[in-house]
Amino acid sequence: MAAVCAGKKGADVSRRFSFDLFRLNIEDRADLFLHPDIQRLRTDEDLRRLLQVATESEQDQVQKTRSAVFKWSLREFRDIRDLNNRELLHVVLARSVLERDGVIVTDEGMSVGTSSLNPPLASTVVCFFDLSRHLVAVEHTGELSQTAWKDFLQQILGSAAFRMERGSTIELEPIPEQNGIVGLFMSFQRVTRMKVTLRIPNPELNRYTRALYADLETSGVREFTQDMKNPSGMSKAENARPFASAVLAEQGYKKGEVQLEGIRNDTFEQASSGSTAARGNVRGLRDFVRGLHANAKTKEAQKVLSAITAEIDRIHPVPDPNA
Repeated sequence: MAAVCAGKKGADVSRRFSFDLFRLNIEDRADLFLHPDIQRLRTDEDLRRLLQVATESEQDQVQKTRSAVFKWSLREFRDIRDLNNRELLHVVLARSVLERDGVIVTDEGMSVGTSSLNPPLASTVVCFFDLSRHLVAVEHTGELSQTAWKDFLQQILGSAAFRMERGSTIELEPIPEQNGIVGLFMSFQRVTRMKVTLRIPNPELNRYTRALYADLETSGVREFTQDMKNPSGMSKAENARPFASAVLAEQGYKKGEVQLEGIRNDTFEQASSGSTAARGNVRGLRDFVRGLHANAKTKEAQKVLSAITAEIDRIHPVPDPNA
């Protein structure tokens, strides 16, 4: 009986839909050759159109390594707003193997060479763009999660933005675990340095971040690098700039890691946080999610999407504007 139970548990894990959560940030390109009046990505309709264009084959990207050639593609765009109370868009990121070096078996023996497949085999991950919260849930798989998938996804989106003649592109920034940045900040007895690059959000604000956001918006600033220092220790008060910056960064409105220095556990430490995305898991839905492009109008799809958005909200709750 124990062996049977273990087998069922293992099967459930294999069918679990796991995803990493990212903040969708709009980054304006700085180019001397861009016309000053060029249009930028700003509205959700812009983002919806961007994903549609990104699924065209013209935006595919080729990756060459020492032993293989891959092609990265976005396909299966689905606007699934009608099935949920969220502005959800569905796409599939695929990596096709065009060529791979290795051992080739022939009738005469074995040799080392390059093998090509036509059509090529592909590994895929499902991506949900939640425009209601400007979050992106990207399926976590053993095949692609350790690759440069994010770089090539962003290259595809950048190519689509160029095709649309927009002077902006999209970057995905990891949403850290809850209190991953704020908790680290508060764990220091004395913070002597904090370095962070913030991006002006399409805001999910609370009382800690509202004043900082208003300052950036009034100043016309879309990206802001802060390198705050005080050998005697800077304020950790909730109404002070360092804490508000930590909260905003934890919500994913940042670029790269947050770097901290100071005294922790009575010793000087340097630490960083923000490079690892929070992970969500929905039990038993992996196969259905992977076939969602073919079943996107069913009642079962509504339940699946509700389960995924509930998990998104669990690992990254909607900020309480008064909290």
